[in-house]
Amino acid sequence: MSTEHSFILKLSCPDRSGIVHAVSGFLFDLGSNILDSAQFGDSHTGEFFMRVHFQQVGGDPGLAALRTSFSTLADEFGMKWEL
Repeated sequence: MSTEHSFILKLSCPDRSGIVHAVSGFLFDLGSNILDSAQFGDSHTGEFFMRVHFQQVGGDPGLAALRTSFSTLADEFGMKWEL
């Protein structure tokens, strides 16, 4: 699979249930394909970390559009993130 329109999302936030589900569901709804994903929770700090490499299937939505659409989810989970 080509990675012509691929992106890397890195995030951290307070650890809680549903983060992986929310992020992967967001990407699925965009028509994205996850190429690689890694995540872990730090029990000492209570912080969750995730890195997702994904490809936009069926065209490139543009970095600005992705950032705008992800910001609502990020706010819900209190995420610090970059794309």
